[in-house]
Amino acid sequence: MMKKVLLAMMMTGQLLAQHAVAADKLTVGLIAVTEKEDVRKRWQPLIDDLSKATGQEVQVVISPNYAEIVDGLKANTIQMAWLSNKVALDAVESGKATVFARMVKADGSKGYQSVLITQSSSPLKSTDQMFKEPGVYQFAYGDSSSTSGYLVPEYYLFSKNKVEPAKLFKKVIQGDHASNLKAVLSKTVDVAAYNTESLDMLKKEAPADFNRIRVIWTSPQIPNDPLLYRKDLSQGMKNKLEDFFTNYGKGKNAAAQKDTLKKILNLSGFQRSNDAQLKPIADLTLFSILRTNMNDAKLSPQEKQKRFDEVSARFGKLSAILESSRLN
Repeated sequence: MMKKVLLAMMMTGQLLAQHAVAADKLTVGLIAVTEKEDVRKRWQPLIDDLSKATGQEVQVVISPNYAEIVDGLKANTIQMAWLSNKVALDAVESGKATVFARMVKADGSKGYQSVLITQSSSPLKSTDQMFKEPGVYQFAYGDSSSTSGYLVPEYYLFSKNKVEPAKLFKKVIQGDHASNLKAVLSKTVDVAAYNTESLDMLKKEAPADFNRIRVIWTSPQIPNDPLLYRKDLSQGMKNKLEDFFTNYGKGKNAAAQKDTLKKILNLSGFQRSNDAQLKPIADLTLFSILRTNMNDAKLSPQEKQKRFDEVSARFGKLSAILESSRLN
């Protein structure tokens, strides 16, 4: 009997030890808007500071595949993440994560913009010209989960002008911001989706490349990207994360931290936020899905109505979640 008790105690001790080890780890997911190693280099000083502030080991997962970061949040292999607004919707809708902060740019702006870029030597000077010459130009879209690379130009540029990219362009490819820039610079495509955050970085760090491109369209402002954490984190860890990010660049190591923020995405810091910041993006996403559904020639009127009802119900629930966050 005593042996069984001792064995049970040993097993319990091992489980507690494993739990303690797990509790000492925090994994942060980062979307790769440039090359993965470039993102790691820019964020590593902040990650090191986060580890010191929380007293925990902090691991990092970086991926150009936004869905990979969201899946990590859902599966609890990632506990905190930087995401675009559009893909953050998926994490919030799952009920597993919530927005706790958002980025603030060095100029104090609360948002950024989607742009379309082409080569500075290109004869293409405007989107009006692009619309009048179907079948002439090749286009690089962003990832379908990207806010500035896909959702915003899809709505504000193409949907509002009743234009289908697949019918307008000679060829359409999809990639991330880094590959889109390369495609334009190498003249693999004529025009590509990009954003003002990446443009600002390019102007400072690669002015020669910046001078080789031209912006032919700029969108309305998009809210700055959010930071999210899992809802089931301990309140103590949530408090540590909120305090760390909202105070980063303001403490005794302000000079070094401000330099880190500037290198990440020309930031001045982070401010508290919540899920309500995603409401405008949710509205655009809903419109995009309904528009795709409406234009799908393979669906019967009955099937289109069924999908319309399903999508409307889904986004009605999501909208309620976002609105309740605004009130809290």
